[in-house]
Amino acid sequence: MQDRTHSFGYWLRRRRKALDLTQEALAQRVSCSGFSIRKIEADERRPSRGLAERLAASLAVPEQDRHDFLEAARAVRAASRLRLDAVPIGTDARAEALGSPMHASPDPVFDCISAATPFVGRGNESSLLIGLIARLSAGTGHTVLIGGEPGIGKSRLMREVARHADAQGLLTLTTNCYEIERAMPYQPVIDLVTRALDVVPAAALRGLPPVLLAELAALVPEVGERFPRLPQLSNDFPQARQARLPRAVGQLLEASSDGRPSLLMVDDIQWADDASAQVFHYLARHAARRPVLVIYAYRDEDVDSDERLAQLVQSLRRETGAHHLPLARLDSVDTERLVAALADSSLGGPGLAERLHRETEGNPFFLISILQSLSAGETQLEARASPVAGLLPDALRAAVRVRLAHVPKEIRPMLETAAVLGRRFDFDTLLDVTREPEEQLLAALEVLVKRRLLREEPEGGVYDFSHDKVREVVYRDIGGARRRLLHQLVAEALERRGEGEAHERDAQLAEHYERAHVWSKALRYLVLAGEHSQTLFAMGDALRWLDRAVALCEAHPESPDAIERTAIYERRGSARAQAGQTQGAVADMRLVVDAVRAGGERAKTRDALVQLGMAYRRADAYEEATACLTEALAESRAMNDERHAADTLYHLGTVAWSTGRNDQAIGFHRHAVEICERAGFTDLVAVQAYHGRGEAHFANAEPAAAIDCYTRSLELARGIGDKSYESENLMMIGHACVGTKGLGDYPRAMASLEAALEIAREADLQWHIGPTLLGLDHTRACIGRYGEAWSGMQNTLCWLESLKQARYQLVAHDYIGHLLLDLGLNELAAEQLERGLALARDTGIMFWRAAIEASLAVARSRLGHKDVAPALQATLEQTRRTSERYLMVRCIDGLAEIALASGDLSRCRGYGDELLAIAESNGLREVEAGARRWRGEALLAERSYVQAQAELSRAAALAESIGRVRLQMDTQAALARLLGAQGRSGAAHRARARAIAEAVEKSLTSSGLEARLCP
Repeated sequence: MQDRTHSFGYWLRRRRKALDLTQEALAQRVSCSGFSIRKIEADERRPSRGLAERLAASLAVPEQDRHDFLEAARAVRAASRLRLDAVPIGTDARAEALGSPMHASPDPVFDCISAATPFVGRGNESSLLIGLIARLSAGTGHTVLIGGEPGIGKSRLMREVARHADAQGLLTLTTNCYEIERAMPYQPVIDLVTRALDVVPAAALRGLPPVLLAELAALVPEVGERFPRLPQLSNDFPQARQARLPRAVGQLLEASSDGRPSLLMVDDIQWADDASAQVFHYLARHAARRPVLVIYAYRDEDVDSDERLAQLVQSLRRETGAHHLPLARLDSVDTERLVAALADSSLGGPGLAERLHRETEGNPFFLISILQSLSAGETQLEARASPVAGLLPDALRAAVRVRLAHVPKEIRPMLETAAVLGRRFDFDTLLDVTREPEEQLLAALEVLVKRRLLREEPEGGVYDFSHDKVREVVYRDIGGARRRLLHQLVAEALERRGEGEAHERDAQLAEHYERAHVWSKALRYLVLAGEHSQTLFAMGDALRWLDRAVALCEAHPESPDAIERTAIYERRGSARAQAGQTQGAVADMRLVVDAVRAGGERAKTRDALVQLGMAYRRADAYEEATACLTEALAESRAMNDERHAADTLYHLGTVAWSTGRNDQAIGFHRHAVEICERAGFTDLVAVQAYHGRGEAHFANAEPAAAIDCYTRSLELARGIGDKSYESENLMMIGHACVGTKGLGDYPRAMASLEAALEIAREADLQWHIGPTLLGLDHTRACIGRYGEAWSGMQNTLCWLESLKQARYQLVAHDYIGHLLLDLGLNELAAEQLERGLALARDTGIMFWRAAIEASLAVARSRLGHKDVAPALQATLEQTRRTSERYLMVRCIDGLAEIALASGDLSRCRGYGDELLAIAESNGLREVEAGARRWRGEALLAERSYVQAQAELSRAAALAESIGRVRLQMDTQAALARLLGAQGRSGAAHRARARAIAEAVEKSLTSSGLEARLCP
C-alpha cells in the first residue's frame, strides 16, 4: 500500500476523526457533498481555495497553522508540516469545530434534480415503494428493479423515496454507475463501501471476520489503515476470492445498518461492470433475509442490445421478494399538471399541454427540455401538418440540439471538452485541458448552468451534465478529428496531474488514448488496467482490457515492438488460464512460445513452454502438456540449469499423477528430489519437489515414506515462510494418517488437518480449505461422529459446487458415499456415487475415479446387482499398471466383499491375502484389519473355525486400537456369529456390536439420516 501518512488527505481524515466528525457531517458544515470529502481524503481531489478556507474554520485549525494548511490543501507545500492530532483531541477544539448541531447532508447522487420540478405521475409507484419500506419492520427485505427509457424519471422517483426514508430515520446508501467507468472493476461498489465506512459503528466493523476486512481493504485502502494486521490474501483460488468479496460487502452493509431497516439504491446499473454486477446480484439475493430495500434502476432500452444487462435483469427478477417496476410515460392529465407548474405565463395558450404531450409522448425530460427552450425563447412551436409525434429517442436528441444551438459559439468548445471528460468532471481538470483563463472558464460554466445544460454540485468545482442525453448529443456532434484531439488533450492532462488512484487513472487513460488513436500509449494503459482488474479477480473486466490490447496490436502492428507484443499475449494467456478459459490460454501461450523461440531466447522459450504445458494441463490435454514440459526439461538440461530442471520435473510429475500414471510420477518426483539434494536447494523448488515425492508415495500406498517427504517439505516451507505449502503438507500428513488409505492414526490425522485448516483460513489459502474440510469430516465419520461429518460434507460439497471445483467435488462424493455405506444406506450411497462418477466422466478427470467406482460397485452389490465384479476388476488392473495402490486397495477391498456376498470364498480369501501383503509391508493397519476380516469371514463360511477366530480376533483388536467404528461393529458381529456356529455363547460380542450401532444412531440425531445397521 502506498505510504500516504504525509498527504493532505491523510491529515484531513485524522483531524476529522479526532474531532469525532463523520464525512457527511463535515460536508454539511463546509457546504459540500460527502462525495467531495471522500475524494479529498483519498487524495483524489484538491479543494478549491474557498472550500479549503471553510475546512480550516470547521476543523478549528489554529490561526498560526492556517497558512500551511491552505498551501497543503492546494498542493503548494507538503502536508508534512501540519501536526497530526491524537485521537480524540481536546474538548475545546471539538466544541469550536462542532459549533452547532449537525445533520447528514443529502446524497449528491440524487441532489442534482431540481426540487422545484413537481413530482407527478408516479403516485402508484411511490406508494408501492413506501409500502415496502413500511414492511421492513417485519425483518425481511425486498428488491425492486425500476426500468424505463432515458428521461422517464427513474432518478427522480429514487430521490423521493430516499427523502421519505431519511424522514423515517432509515440508513440510506446510494451510488451511481457511469458509462465511462464501465470497464473499471468495482467503482460503484467502492463508492458504496466508502459510504458505509462513514456510518458503520466501530464495534460492528471490528466484528467482521478479518479475511472479509482484508477483501474490503483490497478495494478501499482505508480499511487496511484502520486494521493494519489483516491477513494477506492468497491468489491461489480466484473463484473463492470472487465469491467472498460480495459477502464481505454484504456483511459491511448489514453491520452499517446495525440491525435497523435500511435502503440501498444504485442508479444506471446498465453501466455496471461485471464485477460490480456480481456484487449487486449477491446483495439482491440476500435482501430477503434482512430488513433492507434494494432498488436498482436501469434503462430498459439497453436490454435488447446488451446481453449482459438482459441476463442481470432477468436473474434479479427471479430473486425472492423481487419486484419489477417499469415506468410509463406521463399521461395527458399529468402532463397538464407539469406544464401548469412550469410554463411561463406568456406561453399559457389554449391547448399547450395537449400539444406538448403529443410532441413529447409524455417523456418528462423531453417535456421539460421543450418548456425550457420555449421559456428562453430558443424555439417556437410550429404548426404541424401531422398530429403524429416524433419518435423517441430521435425526437429527444432533436430537442437537446435545439437547446444546444443557442449556446454561445465561444463557449461551445468548452462544452465539447466537458463531454469528452465524461458525465461528471471537475473544474481543475477542465481548466488544465482547455488552458482557458480561470475567470473566463468560470463565466462560461455559469452560463451553461443557468441554461440548465450543466449542474454544479454543492461544494463547487464539480459539475455534471443535467442528463446523460445532453452529454451524448454534444459528444456525438463533435467531428471525428476534433474528438480525437480532445481525447488526447484530456489524456495528457490526466497524465500531468497524476491525481487519484493509479488503477482508476490507468483505465481512464486507456479509454482516452485509444479514442485519440495514440496507439502506443493506449496499449500501455490497456495492459495496466487489465493487470489491475486481474489482481482484484475481476476476470471478465481484465480480459476485456487485454482483448482490446491484443486487437489493437493486430490492427496496428507498427505500434508495439516484438517484445511488447509477446508480453501482451503472455499476460492475456495468464489471465485466460486464471479465468478458466483454457483453450484461449493455450492459444496465447503457443504464440508466445513461437515468438521467443524464433528470437533464439532459450531461457524464455523454456519458461514459456512450462506455462504452455500447465495451460494444456488445465485444459485436460495431458499429452500436449507432457510434450511441452518434456521439451522444457530438455532445454533446462541443455543449459545445465538444475533448478529449472527440478521445477519442470515437478510439473511433469503432477501431470502424470493427474492422468492416473503414478508410476511415471514416481520417477519424475524422485529425479527432482535427487537434484535438490545434490545441489543443496532449500527454496521453493525443493519444497515442491519433496511435496511431489510425498504425493507419489501416498498414491503408492506408502504412507510412512509419504509423511517423511511431507515433513521435509514442511520444514523447508517454514524456512522460507511459505504458508501455502505449510498448510498443504500438514493436510497431506493428515490424509496419510487416515486409516482408509494410510497409517490408521486418527488422532494424528485430526491434529494435522486442524492445524492445516487454521493456517489455510488465516492465510486465505482457499485452494486448501476444501480438501482439508473433507479430510476432517471423513476422519470424524471413521471414528463414529457420523451426524457431524454428514452435515460438514454436505456444506463443503455445496461450496465446492459454487466454485466449480470439480476435482475436490469428486473427493466429496466419494467420502459421502463411503459414509452412507458405513450406515447401510446403500440406495443413497449409490445415488451419491453415481453423481460423482457422472461428474468425472463429464470433466474427463481421472483423479479419484477408481475409488468412486469401487464404492459404487459395493453399493450395487449390496442392492442385489450381480454383474458388478468384472468392471471393478478392470479398474483394479488399471490401478496396478499405474502404481496407484492407494486406489488399488479400495478396489481389492470392494472385490473381497462382493466375492464373499456371492459365495466365492476362495476368491474372497485371495483378495484378503493380497490386501494383507500390501498392508503389512506398508504399515496400513486399517487395511490389515479389513484384510483379516475378509479372510476370517471366508474361513468362517468354510467352517475353519480356529483359523477364522484367529483372523477375526486380530481384526477386532486392530479396529479397536485404531478407533475405526464401523469395522469394530463388523468384527464384533462376525465373532458373535463364529461363536454361535460353534455352539458357544456370542452374547458379549453381540452386545458390543449393538452398543456400537446404538452409538452410531445417536450420532445421527438431527442429521436427517437413519442408519440401517444389522449387527
